[in-house]
Amino acid sequence: MPATILLIDDHAMFREGLFLALREAEPTMTVATARNGAEALEALATLPRLDAVMTDYYLPDLGGAALLAELHRRRGGLRILVLSASEDPQDIDTALDAGAQGFVHKSADSQQLMDALRRVMAGEQNVVQASPAGGASLPVLSTPTDVLSTLTARQAEVLQLLCEGLRNAEIALRLATSEKTIKAHISAIFGALGVTSRTQAVIAARRAGMLGRPR
Repeated sequence: MPATILLIDDHAMFREGLFLALREAEPTMTVATARNGAEALEALATLPRLDAVMTDYYLPDLGGAALLAELHRRRGGLRILVLSASEDPQDIDTALDAGAQGFVHKSADSQQLMDALRRVMAGEQNVVQASPAGGASLPVLSTPTDVLSTLTARQAEVLQLLCEGLRNAEIALRLATSEKTIKAHISAIFGALGVTSRTQAVIAARRAGMLGRPR
């Protein structure tokens, strides 16, 4: 019987490209798609048969280990392959501990991705295709309050808006201040979290429980 896959990713170009790649590699495969965790859970209820889920790890609403746990709660025994641009080895360990059977970096080519998917669907565990370049781990935040406790109230507001995907000018407008002030807050946030980019700051914040609202 042809396989049915649920593909979850909030970036339309990546999601649509992967959809086409999957259908080209396996023309008989049914591929359902979702833009975020909420849509994924809605789709799950409409799919009586589901062989595997391929999901981005960090989504704008419900993502990471929380999404994996909820998918397993609603559909026991589900096979899950995580796709992520994260360079952090800790994310691989956390995803596998949360119930994923595999973890593939988004730099993988279509052949590597299909190989990982087939292995996960065949019942293999701990199927990992990490980033070829590797990468430094982000700071380990032991509790959800670690991020908040190192920031001022205004810095926490700025970080929340970063998680929502807002640009500096939009954050300045939202908080009725200048872009220069926002840049200063972002520099302070980077220093407090021990990160060097907006992406790393958002990942660290989401890992600590500061999820941005859906974009």
